[in-house]
Amino acid sequence: MFQKIRVAVVKSTRPVYLAGLTSTLFFAVGVQKIDAQASLLARHAVYTGIFFLCMWIACRLFAGSLNRRLELEGVCAETAGDMIYTFVIYLELIKHVVGVSFTLGWIAGTMFCWDYLGHKMFLIPAGASLAVSLVAFLVTYITASFVDNLHWPGKDDE
Repeated sequence: MFQKIRVAVVKSTRPVYLAGLTSTLFFAVGVQKIDAQASLLARHAVYTGIFFLCMWIACRLFAGSLNRRLELEGVCAETAGDMIYTFVIYLELIKHVVGVSFTLGWIAGTMFCWDYLGHKMFLIPAGASLAVSLVAFLVTYITASFVDNLHWPGKDDE
């Protein structure tokens, strides 16, 4: 019974450790550039706290997506072999990288539409932004759907 509790506690603290490590590095690098001004140090500490929360949320979301993907493969995290776990991590990284990339591209594309076409009537930049949004959504959705349909070859597939 205590073994299961320990495993659950250790697994749920991994995102905290990773977020703490990256936040410490973020804070340490930022402190090197700050002269001895208390206001800058306090502002950097607040930004580090915000960075920690964002990293913790991102790690929790990634861990949740790994667990869901492992369930789709028919195994749980404790019983998954190294090859299946590596395969699942690889697929989830592909989905996350494509999602982040197209989200940043979508933001840049809509900002470009409003900056380049902002002097025209309202419907023109709004329509261009909608077109950029639809293209980014379709590419992201198709990629995620394709990756979700990839599965580890089971015994019946061989």
